[in-house]
Amino acid sequence: MTLEEVRHKIDAIDKELLRLLNERAECVNIVGEIKHRAGLEIYAPEREEKLLRKLVELNTAQQGRLPERSIRAIYREIMSAALALEHPLSIAYLGPTGSRTHQVALSKFGHGVAYTAETCAQAVFDRVTAKDADYGVLPIEHSTQGAVHHTLDQFVGSPLQICAQMLVKGEDDARSRYIILGQRSSGPTGDDSTMLFLEVPDEVGALSHLLESFARHGVNVRMIESRLAHVSDTGKAARFFVEVSGHAEEPSLATTIQELRASDVNVKVLGSYPSSAWIETVG
Repeated sequence: MTLEEVRHKIDAIDKELLRLLNERAECVNIVGEIKHRAGLEIYAPEREEKLLRKLVELNTAQQGRLPERSIRAIYREIMSAALALEHPLSIAYLGPTGSRTHQVALSKFGHGVAYTAETCAQAVFDRVTAKDADYGVLPIEHSTQGAVHHTLDQFVGSPLQICAQMLVKGEDDARSRYIILGQRSSGPTGDDSTMLFLEVPDEVGALSHLLESFARHGVNVRMIESRLAHVSDTGKAARFFVEVSGHAEEPSLATTIQELRASDVNVKVLGSYPSSAWIETVG
């Protein structure tokens, strides 16, 4: 084929792509109307991740030339434009503008939504709690510095839940993890994680008792962070943030949570969300 012939073919493909994108937008608009009538969340992290995984699998099966990074980036922007059609989403993030968290938010939600920078984790929580923002984006863990405690601590008295996460690769192969805050958890995808807040009497064997319960029901504990003992009317209490494999609705984890509560452990589910094997590169 000549250069002119190839360019002509590309023009024809672009014309068809544009038609299909607008056809997709019409379908998305119908979905938005159905969700609005049913009182459902516009953004569905579980649906997003399932779709991205499926598209990557299809691309691999077709021996496509585009790498997974490109497939995800392209469809994130397509989905961002779709979200803007369904409902003008507002995202609060730990600022300032141009910060790593801002870049992560853009990578997650694309350029079709509105963003608001906040000066601290509490301000992000407050804005989402008041529904002045639909979702919040905050760092929760650094591979070299450990957990971000000022983010975790906000969950103790907050009704918000983690509905999604992102793993991000930085410089000296360092990795960071960011969470998406929402009013409720994500639905099950078949490959999920759950974050729990646990409070127990500050006594010998307390942590061992917790871990035994998880092991007894075959629940994998992926992360555990302890906090300073809390003094209440009933005495000193040890606090832990625990991430486990599985969704809170799965029988094994639901049974574990019920068992812990029956043994006077204060258990708060901070959210279930799709596990993330994909590592983003931002900035």
